[in-house]
Amino acid sequence: MSRITTTPRFNSAFWNFQRGQTYDAAELNRAKVPAGHTLPKESESLFLAHAERQNIFRRIATVIFTEGGEKKIKTVPPSGAAAFVDENGTIPESSPSIPYYTVYAHKIAKIAKISTELLRDAGFDLESALAADFGREFGKIEELGCVNGDGVNQPVGVLHPTDGAETGITATGTLSFDDVMALFFSLGAEYRRNAVWLMNDTTALHLRTLKGSCGNYLWRDTDDTILGCPVYTSPHMPEIAAGKKPVLFGDFTYYWFMERGGVALMPLREKYAAQGITGFIGTEFIDGRLVRREAIKALEMA
Repeated sequence: MSRITTTPRFNSAFWNFQRGQTYDAAELNRAKVPAGHTLPKESESLFLAHAERQNIFRRIATVIFTEGGEKKIKTVPPSGAAAFVDENGTIPESSPSIPYYTVYAHKIAKIAKISTELLRDAGFDLESALAADFGREFGKIEELGCVNGDGVNQPVGVLHPTDGAETGITATGTLSFDDVMALFFSLGAEYRRNAVWLMNDTTALHLRTLKGSCGNYLWRDTDDTILGCPVYTSPHMPEIAAGKKPVLFGDFTYYWFMERGGVALMPLREKYAAQGITGFIGTEFIDGRLVRREAIKALEMA
């Protein structure tokens, strides 16, 4: 389908249809899905640019695209160590107990409304308006799922109690310089090479005030790093409170964010016609999960 949606003919047919103008039905229906028609690739790029600004996981996780959107697939995370072997020696293989994960297609959808009069204005950039609206709102809910999702009709988030990040350390009282240092070294060395920090703004502000015994700040303002690793924030991370995990540290490339089949759009011409409005249903199918729990460690407050 990706080859279909990259052609100028499809792009023209798609947007003429959305505006209620004459379009090439045969060309458009080559990318028809139950949720409407798949966005042209150029339009999808605009959508992704807005989604990436709202969903930090689109930047720090491993993003995987699949063509099919409405089915389950099984996947195996990369595993097994390499070794030096003789020319005719036995090549090591992964353990037979590798976990298999079923990747689902969790649906995200919303309706955008646009004045029908504006829609008919040739100067109005409908493509950019819808890409910004859906990209922004979809990105927000994607990130919520990637952090706190319970796996029921949504991704398995990094804070999931059994399938999310492992607890690296447990801190008591006020979150301290030493606690952050202990969390850093609780993560295996192989994962520290590509590790980042994740927390909310309130926690980030607290960590900016922490100093070591020599009076040096934990947080380096020149590049927003802690112990040489970049800091990212998400409003969906919890506050510093008992029983919460306000700080995550690890290699987030072991979190797989799956986008299943791209974004589809469907116009609603009659539903809001009396109001002089045209609605647009936007839909996407995603999933996500941490495929190596030890790759990300959590700081838990007692």
